[in-house]
Amino acid sequence: MARQQQDKLSEDSAAGVKKRGAYRASQKREMTKAFKQDALESAAWKVFSTLGFDAATIRDIVSVSTVSPGSFYNYYKTKDVIFDLLLIKIIQRVRSAILQSRCETDKLEEMLVRSHNAVLRELLSISGAPRFFELNQHHVRARLFSMPETSEMLDDLKKKLIQTVSMQHISPDRMNFIASTVLTTGLEALLYISHNPLMDIQDVADLSAKMSAASIRAASARGA
Repeated sequence: MARQQQDKLSEDSAAGVKKRGAYRASQKREMTKAFKQDALESAAWKVFSTLGFDAATIRDIVSVSTVSPGSFYNYYKTKDVIFDLLLIKIIQRVRSAILQSRCETDKLEEMLVRSHNAVLRELLSISGAPRFFELNQHHVRARLFSMPETSEMLDDLKKKLIQTVSMQHISPDRMNFIASTVLTTGLEALLYISHNPLMDIQDVADLSAKMSAASIRAASARGA
């Protein structure tokens, strides 16, 4: 009986060692995967921000990353996939910045100024962002409003608009258009600053917010 118990303990110990070894191996694989993905995404950002999506090739991205071509195709398949992923991450950062910037206010202009200011400062804090949007603006526009992440950001905005302006009578389609126009105005403000880097961010945010507020009030009045 003692012999059997000893054998059982040895088997359990061996199984535990094997399980821990497999776990460490799995951890190592995940760390390697994360490292390679970070390297490829960082390289893709640099390439898209200097050459643009149209001129960029997968070979360019792999060359900058020093990761093997096989790893790129294993994780992303095409340059469209990695471009979309980078755009999604930017949208998520912008959404987070906007949500943090908004205060509980019933003033439309104040809410929009804070939002536009947050968007511009967040994007300008990302190295290469102005150039990325300038070089790839037609690709950004083509993808932006079909992404779930953008829809979430627009839903946030529509809720705030309803709180600050009497818009309950506005149809859902018109409401979507109004929110999309506000988002597009923010993108245009970024492109303007990229061409005029000496412009004051707050001034641009104030102007773009006032333009958006005027358009929202006009649309709300027409929908009444």
